[in-house]
Amino acid sequence: MDYPFENYRSSQKDKAAFLQLLPQVSAAMPEFFRSLAVAYQSIEQKNMFNQPQGIRQTTGLASSINLLLLAMVNDKVIAVNASTADFVDTLRLLVLKWYSFGNDLKACLYFGYYFYTYKSFSEHEVKSQLDAVRFLVGETSRRSEDPRLLALLAAPNSTAWYLGENLIGDKLHNIVVQKGDYARVDLPRPGYQITFKASQFYDLRAPVVLSDVQVDRPQIADGKAVVACPSCAQKCRVKLFKHMEITCPKCQQAWVQSA
Repeated sequence: MDYPFENYRSSQKDKAAFLQLLPQVSAAMPEFFRSLAVAYQSIEQKNMFNQPQGIRQTTGLASSINLLLLAMVNDKVIAVNASTADFVDTLRLLVLKWYSFGNDLKACLYFGYYFYTYKSFSEHEVKSQLDAVRFLVGETSRRSEDPRLLALLAAPNSTAWYLGENLIGDKLHNIVVQKGDYARVDLPRPGYQITFKASQFYDLRAPVVLSDVQVDRPQIADGKAVVACPSCAQKCRVKLFKHMEITCPKCQQAWVQSA
């Protein structure tokens, strides 16, 4: 199976910058990836009924998460008082970036299994680890504003998504999540949770949760669709097609989306 992010790669320049700007995160990532890969091997193993035998309890995942969270705060990747959801999303970006340097795909697949499909359980684990991290570093640690770091960890997705008939897609990137791989949620805020439960086709380029304000639901009537520009939010009225190529008349932003 080829996963959507499988060919995602970064340059040697990016790798050198990662090691320089994030020394503690760089030291913690190998152990985190090792524990993720071991956990993935455990869910690959099937019993005589072709069901997963269960996750090994000796993967070291909990301790590696603790070390990585502490490293993230010390390297100022994220503010210590950020929400649990923000920590999980930053973990997603770090895992994807570390993978892009040529590291283990299986680690990414278990990250997807754990943090998308079992969101409540994994967020509870991160939250419990954060209590210890915040005790160690205090409440004053802030995120770095170094433009080199911000560019290095820029998300490979936009904040402008659309809801199609059987999918959710990113307007500015080639990221599509099919029906059955996301679920409507109301708490803690209205939006969509990405689960990949139906396909198990994990795409770490997609956030775990999309809020309602990020997802445009086109208004469709009489063969026309009214959609919002991903840059300036201008409402654009276009002919309805299965695949629409749209240019905003106000800011000239071009994008594509499916009905």
